[in-house]
Amino acid sequence: MAVEQSTQNKMKRVILLFLKIIAIEECVFFIVANYFFEIKPLSISPLFLLSLFILFSLNWYDKKYKKKGYSKVRSILILGSLTCLVVFLRTSIFWAMNTFPLKNANMVLLTLQEPFDDFAYLMLKQYFETTIPQTLLISIVLVFFIYVLLGSFKKRLVLIGSYFMATIAFVFIDIPVFDYVHILNDEPEKSASYSEFFVENYVNPDSVTILSPEKKRNLIFIYLESLETTFADKEHGGNQEANLIPEITRLAQENISFGKNKNHIGGGLDANGSSSTFASLHTRTLGIPSLVNNQKTPVLRHYKSLYKILNDNGYKQIFFQGNPGLYNQFRNFVKDQTIEEIYGPEDLIQRLNLDVNVLIRNQGYKTVQDKDAFKFATQILDTISEPFSLTFFTIDTHAPHGLYDPDCVKCSDEKNEDERLKATALCVSRELDKFLNSLKEKEFYENTTIVILGDHLFMGTRLVKDFPNRKWVNVFINSPKNPINEDNRRFSDVDIFPTILSSMNFDIEGNKLGFGTDLFSDKKTLVEMLGLDSLNRAFNTIPQHLVYESYLLKKN
Repeated sequence: MAVEQSTQNKMKRVILLFLKIIAIEECVFFIVANYFFEIKPLSISPLFLLSLFILFSLNWYDKKYKKKGYSKVRSILILGSLTCLVVFLRTSIFWAMNTFPLKNANMVLLTLQEPFDDFAYLMLKQYFETTIPQTLLISIVLVFFIYVLLGSFKKRLVLIGSYFMATIAFVFIDIPVFDYVHILNDEPEKSASYSEFFVENYVNPDSVTILSPEKKRNLIFIYLESLETTFADKEHGGNQEANLIPEITRLAQENISFGKNKNHIGGGLDANGSSSTFASLHTRTLGIPSLVNNQKTPVLRHYKSLYKILNDNGYKQIFFQGNPGLYNQFRNFVKDQTIEEIYGPEDLIQRLNLDVNVLIRNQGYKTVQDKDAFKFATQILDTISEPFSLTFFTIDTHAPHGLYDPDCVKCSDEKNEDERLKATALCVSRELDKFLNSLKEKEFYENTTIVILGDHLFMGTRLVKDFPNRKWVNVFINSPKNPINEDNRRFSDVDIFPTILSSMNFDIEGNKLGFGTDLFSDKKTLVEMLGLDSLNRAFNTIPQHLVYESYLLKKN
C-alpha cells in the first residue's frame, strides 16, 4: 500500500511539474507575441490569465497544501488542469478542421510559412474566442462527472488519458499526418533530384515559338478571393437556393467560361501546389505548381513567366494588392516577374484618402475592401498607356466568413456568419459588374482581354460543405479567339498560363507552356489525360527537380 502511495505521489509530482512548464510556456508566448508581433493584449488575455492562475495555484499548493487531509483539493487541481489541456487540444483541432482544409498538407504548410500579419491576428483572435469558452465549459462538466462516477485518482487519470488518446486517434484518422511528415522531410519521392514526369511534360517557353499579335492587346487580370462556382444557385451548378453571384453567373454565360455544362457555369480544379492565393498566382503565371518551400521559391525566377513574356513584348505592367499580409507575400515574387509598378495597401489608402481608423473598426485590421480596390483600378486605367497589363486581387470573400460591408449589401441577420458571407458574395459580384460596365466607356476596352478567376476554392466549410463538384470561377471577356470547345473541359491552374496568352491573340507553338495546355485549342490538359488524383501524385515528384533545374538555369 505504501509503495502504491509512493508511486502515486511521484506520478503527481511529475504531472505538477509538467503543468508548471506548460503554464510558464504560455505566459512566455504571450509576452513574446505581444512584444514582437504587437498582438492586442485583450485578444489572448484569457489564455494568459488561465496560465497565470494555474501557475500561482500550483505554487500555492506546494507551499500551503502538502499537509495530509488536502488530497482532494490537490487531486481536483491536477485532474482539472489535465482535463483543460486535453479538452483545449480537442477544441483546437475541431476549430482548425472547420476553418482550414487540413487535408491539403501543401497548402497548410505554405500558409504557416507566411509572415504574421493583421489577418493572422484576426484569425488568432477568433481562435481563442471560440476555443477558450468551449474548453472551460466542457472541462467543468467532465471533471464533475469524473468525480461523481469514479472513486480513485488512478481511474480518473485513465479516463482522461483515454479521452486524450481518442483525440489523437481522431487526428490520425481524419488528417493525413504522414503527408505533413513527408513534405517536411522533403520526401515526395525517393530520387528527389529527378522527376521523369517533369522531363516528359514540362514545356519550357524558351524552347517554343511564341508570336505576339500585330496589334498587341491589353490585359486586365482580376483575382476574386475564394470565389467558386458553389456560390451560384443549383440551377447553374452551385450549392445555393438563391444565387449569391448573379452578375458573375451572367458574365460566365455571356462570355467564355471553360468547363461549361448546359446551364452550369465553368470552373477550374485545384491541383497540388495551387490552392492558396500566392500559390495560384505562382502557378497561373509560370505554369508550374508552387510546391517548393518559400525559402527556395526565388530560384523559380529563372523560369519564363506570363509577365516576362509580356515584358519582352513592351507591355506596361502594374500590380496591386490591398491586403497587407498578401501584399508582403507577393511583393518580392512580383518584382522577380519584371513588374515595375507595384502598389500595396498603404498606396491605396493614401490615393483614395481612406480613413485607417474606419478600416480597422469595420474589419478588425487595416485592409482595403473590394469596392475601393475597384476604384483604385479605375484610377490607374484612366492614365495608363497601351499596351498594358493590370493584375489585382479582391479580398472581401476570404474565409472563414468574409469581410462584410453593410454599405454594399445589407445582411438579413448580422449575427449569423453564413448570412454575412452571403451578403459579401452578393456585394463582390455587384461591384465587379459595376467596374466592368465602367470599362465599356474606355477607348481601350475593345482591345483589352479581361480575365476573371477565383484564386482558389473557399478555405472553409461555410456554404460549401460536402458539395462534391467544387471549382473556382473562370471568365474570359473580349477574347478575339473562340475556343474549339469550352464545354466540359477539365483543367487546373497550370493551364491558365498559355490560355491567357492565347486569349490575347498570342500564337503558341504546340499550344503548351509549362505544364499547361491552351484551353482555346483542342489539345487535352494533364487533368483530362491523367485525372486529378494521378496528376497530384505526379506533381509531388517535382519539387526537388525544380530546385535542380533552376540551379542549371542560373548556372547557364
